[in-house]
Amino acid sequence: MAKRTKVLAGMDHGSTDKPAVPSRALQSRPAVRVECPSEGDVIALPSYTFKIAATSGIEAMEVSIDQGDWMPCREALGFWWYDWSGFDKGEHELAARSRLGGVSANSGPRLFTVN
Repeated sequence: MAKRTKVLAGMDHGSTDKPAVPSRALQSRPAVRVECPSEGDVIALPSYTFKIAATSGIEAMEVSIDQGDWMPCREALGFWWYDWSGFDKGEHELAARSRLGGVSANSGPRLFTVN
């Protein structure tokens, strides 16, 4: 009589008698941090580019300004960037959100002012 083995989805099944092992390790939550602007910065330019740092291998990065819609960033030089213009004077809040393998992480809010 043949030996029966329970097969679980997402497992790697070799031809040895060793137990099946997960086909990929669980990923830790990606890290994300707003680099620029710094907390409390005053922006006095007609346009500004936000700079976001994140765990390597991030698949996507988005920013939200003043708790608005999430907008995609571009990746270059090991950072993520969002070009912002047409903004109102006053206090603003920036948050960033990264995605890696279906897992997401948000930065803390970053407060800054536009003159």
